[in-house]
Amino acid sequence: MAKNLYIAATAKDVGKSTVSFALLNYLITRNKKVSFMKPVGQRWLDSPWGKVEEDVILMKKVFQFQEAATEMNPVVIRRGFTEEYLSSEKKTDLSTTISDAYCKVSQDKDYVIIEGTGHAGVGSVIDQSNADVASLLDAKVVLLAKGGIGSTIDELELNYKFFKSKNADVIGIILNKVLLSKKEKVERAIKSYCKSRNLELFGLIPFSPTLRNPTLGQIIEELKPTIIKETDERNLVVDDFLVVASTVNEFVNYFKSIKGNQLLIMPTTRMDITFSIPLLKSVMDMADKRVFTILFSGLRPPSQTIIKSLEGEHINILWRKGDTFTLISKLAQISIKTRSENSSKIDEIKHLVNDNINFDSLFSTL
Repeated sequence: MAKNLYIAATAKDVGKSTVSFALLNYLITRNKKVSFMKPVGQRWLDSPWGKVEEDVILMKKVFQFQEAATEMNPVVIRRGFTEEYLSSEKKTDLSTTISDAYCKVSQDKDYVIIEGTGHAGVGSVIDQSNADVASLLDAKVVLLAKGGIGSTIDELELNYKFFKSKNADVIGIILNKVLLSKKEKVERAIKSYCKSRNLELFGLIPFSPTLRNPTLGQIIEELKPTIIKETDERNLVVDDFLVVASTVNEFVNYFKSIKGNQLLIMPTTRMDITFSIPLLKSVMDMADKRVFTILFSGLRPPSQTIIKSLEGEHINILWRKGDTFTLISKLAQISIKTRSENSSKIDEIKHLVNDNINFDSLFSTL
């Protein structure tokens, strides 16, 4: 029988798919027969296999799993699904749907990596919380949390107790997005918490801008802006966002201190800043920095004068109708997901995560 490992989290966007990917990669490179499953999915995409969870699409494409995508993701929460489930007098037996799919996915496998959705209680509305599903599939649970101390331990305790209430076996913890400057302090506190709950600390993964930030393609997909000019670099990760609300001199001086691919956000009325961008190369070394994309806000798109001033620059030019604050808020809400075409993110996962999880300890616990 396959050994089941359930990757759960204390909240959404903590890094479940990142850790699941790293675990699958580790096992496959060691010639283990392994498969992946996301029993309940909320973020589905159209794919060659139909409408399935985007994490399943990633794993299936990268690792070339032969199992049917609909078995790897048997329950897809589409629009109206929850309301229909609650109002139905005779509810669909989702537990059987998940169990049947698991039987097919796990056949002849050494391990099945099972990825949860959101925090422990997500799915309760359809009687399939993460804790319910982990218990149903007799999977050992690893809780993933964001690096920190106070709020991190509070969230770990809440989720740990919910899993225990459903008789799901939580074996340990992994912290993600840990700031290197606080790593020692965080590690001491979390080890103390783990000892009090008889849990293992399997790893502390450092914070990574590459994994945290979206690609240009994800920004375009989520915001649906008007594309005025595109450089065919949708898979490039945006290193940082710069909201331009300063004088030209302040903008230039600040730009000297930053590095990487910068996405500038500003209203179309800031022609002074726009006209200064082509001059940056003449006042500073641009070897380690670049204005990668300009995302304009405002009631009207940028004028032809603005567009012409940037004609010779290798810059993506986008416009999203509305005020700058709303645009920034929408950017902050983007759920960052790794796609199969995001080679830089996949390389980062393989190296950064692999170097910071104690795989031997984790799998020996199973």
